[in-house]
Amino acid sequence: LAALAGAVFVLINTIWLRVAHHFFGVEWRAGALFDSFIVQTGYAILWSVLALVLMVFAHRRGLRMVWMVGAALLGLTVFKLIFVDLANRGGFERIIAFISVGVMMLLIGYLAPLPPATEDKKA
Repeated sequence: LAALAGAVFVLINTIWLRVAHHFFGVEWRAGALFDSFIVQTGYAILWSVLALVLMVFAHRRGLRMVWMVGAALLGLTVFKLIFVDLANRGGFERIIAFISVGVMMLLIGYLAPLPPATEDKKA
């Protein structure tokens, strides 16, 4: 199940790269894709939306481990914002990325707090 989730995550990220290439004119080279502000901002927004979906789903079903995976993805997004997006010199895209991730974090805090831990039932 974890391998399937990882493969879906890679697929979604690859789809975003193709969208950035075809619709935003980013050259299809690894260096150009990595240096593109559009790609990096899109990753920040995409990852925070995926984290929001995972965490809301996990909260409603009471799946604490899935919620933790969403929290780890959100932590990875914040890490990327600090070490990748702040290193770039683009202004507008960086502002959009920070604001959108901040709004997603507020939504997660409101809609999907950590589910309670399940208690072991003894027979």
